[in-house]
Amino acid sequence: MADQQVPKTEVNENALVPDTVTKYQTAADIANKALAKVIAACVPGASIHILCKTGDAAILDACNAVYAKKKDVTKGGFNAVFAPMPLMQSKKKKGIAFPTCVSPNSFITCLSPIAQEANSFEPLKDGDVVRIELGAHIDGYAAMTAHTIVVGATKENPVVGKRADLLTAAHIISEAALRLLRPGRTNYEITDMISKVATEYGVKPIQGMMSYQLLRNNVNEGTDLKRILLAPSEGQKKENKSVEFEEGDVFALDILLSTGEGVAKYSDSTRTSVFKRTERVFNLKTQSARATLSEIKKSFGQFPFAISNFEDETKAKVGLIEIEKQSLVTPFRVCCEKEGEDTVHIVLTVLLMPNGPLKITGVQWDSNLVKSEVQLKDEEIKRLLEQPVRKTNKKVCYFVFVFIFHTFASEIGQVTCC
Repeated sequence: MADQQVPKTEVNENALVPDTVTKYQTAADIANKALAKVIAACVPGASIHILCKTGDAAILDACNAVYAKKKDVTKGGFNAVFAPMPLMQSKKKKGIAFPTCVSPNSFITCLSPIAQEANSFEPLKDGDVVRIELGAHIDGYAAMTAHTIVVGATKENPVVGKRADLLTAAHIISEAALRLLRPGRTNYEITDMISKVATEYGVKPIQGMMSYQLLRNNVNEGTDLKRILLAPSEGQKKENKSVEFEEGDVFALDILLSTGEGVAKYSDSTRTSVFKRTERVFNLKTQSARATLSEIKKSFGQFPFAISNFEDETKAKVGLIEIEKQSLVTPFRVCCEKEGEDTVHIVLTVLLMPNGPLKITGVQWDSNLVKSEVQLKDEEIKRLLEQPVRKTNKKVCYFVFVFIFHTFASEIGQVTCC
């Protein structure tokens, strides 16, 4: 009698099983520590270029220390801020999910200067409003984060006035959004809440920006992803229908607000240095373009990268000319607000677990550093903020144990795949 073939069971690689949650948590721990390192280095006189290199180096060094014994997760190295980055994400198994970008003052996002142009950007000074964004991934599971600081702010010299209103509004929005990110709620409920809070604090959501669902090896790519629009136009509303959140969803909760009109513009005078590979296929003509594309596929996979992540920035810059011309990469252009206006950027990665949203990235709010005189009046949002983010039971305790174990193990460099 012939052997009967057992049908293969289709595996959902995006299901939040314990092993996947651990990978998200590991990536989040790396991203959070890299962000903290960059924040600590944001002092008067700091170079934007060096700050970006510092964040990327922290991510890569930490990635090399975890899952080191797993055969399909290869090793890389980046032990100095000024060292090159060859093959640092070989086989696309772990590494940078979004390159470190440090955007001061009128710059909003995606500023990661190349070495050749590092001196074109003024060093940081007291009072600068600085937005830092970065991301790390383990086995394609990405943890994204961003935070906004004011250089020189202390408990003795807190942020006040319009800037304080801006930062406080972003904090309240992030806390309210966490409580709305649960099964049965919809994306436009969060959009409406953002508008209400922003209005009370006299600021505006930045048009065209959105929060997005995360999937394995996928950062905001595809029309079927769930998205949360900040200030949608009528056209955007037609393209992005109302959708309900579901248990198992993973989101990069992306909040951007402005003291100005909330209309971001591309900076024509600033080089685009962050890109992401597309699925388009084209036979490139130049050797430099072919070599650069090969390196992109090998080292970055489907995740965004910066020109400064290459060992030879000059060769990469030349190769990218034809690559971008043939639409083999998507550019992440530097966005700006009107000179003199302030913006805030916060990104939290959130897992929708059985007992509620689990925030795995982000910086703890310090009310001693920001003193806004505006008091939230909306009673519905105030009641929402009084609700706990998560329920507590045995399942939650299990995932807390997983997180504690991973954190401890990563410190001693002994995390291995389950």
